[in-house]
Amino acid sequence: AGLNWVLLSLKIPEEHDLESQTRKEREWRFLRNSRVRRQAQQVIQRGITRLDDQIFLNRNPGVPSVVKFHPFTPCVAVADKDSICFWDWEKGEKLDYFHNGNPRYTRVTAMEYLNGQDCSLLLTATDDGAIRVWKNFADLEKNPEMVTAWQGLSDMLPTTRGAGMVVDWEQETGLLMSSGDVRIIRIWDTDREMKVQVRAPGAGRDVTALSAENHYQSQRAGTKEGSVDPYNKPVNLVFCRVMTYREHTAWVVKAHLQKHPEGHIMSVSVNGDVRFFDPRMPESVNVLQIVKGLTALDIHPQANLIACGSMNQFTAIYNGNGELINNIKYYDGFMGQRVGAISCLAFHPHWPHLAVGSNDYYISVYSVEKRVR
Repeated sequence: AGLNWVLLSLKIPEEHDLESQTRKEREWRFLRNSRVRRQAQQVIQRGITRLDDQIFLNRNPGVPSVVKFHPFTPCVAVADKDSICFWDWEKGEKLDYFHNGNPRYTRVTAMEYLNGQDCSLLLTATDDGAIRVWKNFADLEKNPEMVTAWQGLSDMLPTTRGAGMVVDWEQETGLLMSSGDVRIIRIWDTDREMKVQVRAPGAGRDVTALSAENHYQSQRAGTKEGSVDPYNKPVNLVFCRVMTYREHTAWVVKAHLQKHPEGHIMSVSVNGDVRFFDPRMPESVNVLQIVKGLTALDIHPQANLIACGSMNQFTAIYNGNGELINNIKYYDGFMGQRVGAISCLAFHPHWPHLAVGSNDYYISVYSVEKRVR
C-alpha cells in the first residue's frame, strides 16, 4: 500500500505529461485556434465589399431567439424559448438539440461560450434570472450534461417584452456580468464561485446591453431609457461609473468598445442612431443614422461591420462609417423565399460570418463572396 501511494504521488498530471493524450489534444486545439485567427484576419484584411453569400440555411426546431457562433469550430448554437440546437454551418448538419430546463413561462435571452479556446462550456441565461452551464453539447459520443446552475439575478419577472437577462463574459478574468429587467448589475467571479460586486446603473434604470473589455479595464451598460454608462476598474477591482451619456432617446440595443488604441465607445438604439463617445468627453464625438425599427443588432469585433435586423424583414450591413454595404432581403437558397421578421443575429468573433434567425424558424449564415474567402 505504501509503495502504491508513492507511485501515485510521483505521477505527472496528464496536462503536464508531454506524451499524454490530454496534452496532445490541447496542443492540437491551440494550433487550430491560431489557424482560425490567422485565416480569418487575412480575409478581413482583403477588404469586405459585400456580405450576402449564403453559406448555410436550415429550419430550426423552434423560433430562434439567441444565436451564438463557437469561436473556433464550425458550430453555431441557436436558442429558442426553452431549448438549444447546435448546427454545423460548414456541413449543414444538425449536431444536437436539448431542453435547457427552464420553466415554460420563461425564455432563453442570452448565451455565452466559456473556455471557447479549449474544452468549451455553454452558459445560458433566462429571463427569470437563472444561469445554467452545460458540457458535452454537440458531442457525438456523450449527452449534454448540466455542470452547474445558480440564480444570477433575483427579483427578475419573466416578460415577453423586456430584454430579459443580459450577460457578458470576460474569458481572461473569469468574471461574468449579469443584469436585465432589474435595476442592478451583478458581477460573479466564476473561479471563486462567488458574487464580487453589485451596483446600480445611473438613476437605477433597467439594463438592456452589457459589454466588458478586460484589456481596457472597462465596461459599458446600455439602458431601456437610452442612457449609456461607462465604468472603469481601478486597482481594487471594483468598477466605478465614470460618466452617464443621455443622448439616445430609446432603448439601447448594443454598447461596444472599439478595439483599436483610439477606440471609442459605440452605442446603438432601436431608433437606428449610432453614437460614438470618447470617455474623456461629456458628449458624443460622432453620430450616424442607420435603418430605423431595429429588432436585432451586432457589431463585428474585428471587421468594423454593423449588422441590423429590421422589422421590415431585411438585414442591413454597414461599415464603421455608417455607409451601407448591402441589404439581405431574400434567401439565396433553393427555396428562394422571403426572409421572415428578424428575431436575432450575431457575427462570428473571428470570421466575417453573420448568423441570422427569423420568426419563420429559419437560421441562415451569410459571408463574404466565395472568391474572397
